[in-house]
Amino acid sequence: MSEIQNRAVTVVVQKEGDLAPQSSSYRSTHFLKSALDLYFALGGDENMAATLVSKARRTKNLRVDAAVANLMIEIAVASHLSDIDMVQATYNHIDAELGTESRRR
Repeated sequence: MSEIQNRAVTVVVQKEGDLAPQSSSYRSTHFLKSALDLYFALGGDENMAATLVSKARRTKNLRVDAAVANLMIEIAVASHLSDIDMVQATYNHIDAELGTESRRR
């Protein structure tokens, strides 16, 4: 795993404890909240969100690796359009949570 992934998991473990007993469906709720936070931060519309949820339930399920890749591409585009470095933004947030200073500045 990458350094940033390891550090992000460390933050979650510090907040929530051991992740091993958690199911993917349990984490999906946390993921959806974060995804919706980004969706609305980008100016997303509540009615469109409801429409997308309805359509998503009828589509073929992707494997997790393909869904993660699609998500990362969209995060990269959102970061580009917002003129932020997505990795640096993540390090800054992780460092704030851990009370450390980023080595990437």
